[in-house]
Amino acid sequence: MNKLSKLPNDITRLRGFTLILTEDRARTSITELIAKEILSSPLFVIAASEWLPAYKLTHAIRKKTLEVRSALDRLYTVRSSTCYRLFDSLANIPSKGEPILVLDFLHTFYDDDIPLRVRFFKLRQCCRQLKRLSFYRPVIGTTQEMQTEAYEKFIPALRSIADRTLNLESEPEQISQPELL
Repeated sequence: MNKLSKLPNDITRLRGFTLILTEDRARTSITELIAKEILSSPLFVIAASEWLPAYKLTHAIRKKTLEVRSALDRLYTVRSSTCYRLFDSLANIPSKGEPILVLDFLHTFYDDDIPLRVRFFKLRQCCRQLKRLSFYRPVIGTTQEMQTEAYEKFIPALRSIADRTLNLESEPEQISQPELL
């Protein structure tokens, strides 16, 4: 597997399931990917963690167009705080054919309050939904590589259904000065 410093331009055009493994959360790269996509077509984003780019996304779009509102109208978002909700979100996505981006896919499966066998069962169900959805549209899932026992248990199931697996290098720290006006 090659390590990439940035995501390929055509990633949201490739039908099938693309798994993006990151050393960190790759928030800047993911925000840029979302901005680039919604400037030209709709995108459905499922956030499996608490993070969704809002402020940075607006700024990334504003750098490219003044039609920020119309671009943001092409973005559909759902938050899935548990593995149950993630499955429901994947099972009930409307069939419009737009690309799907699942942020921090494995995050909901690390919840120790849910029995391990149930989490594995839900992971298999979610993987079946990803394969179903990726049959006729691009589906991209991101997850952070970790050196934990839970990650090592869950990542094989996700890798086994991926048509492509990309490793994204960690982003250099950026120090930015806030705008004054």
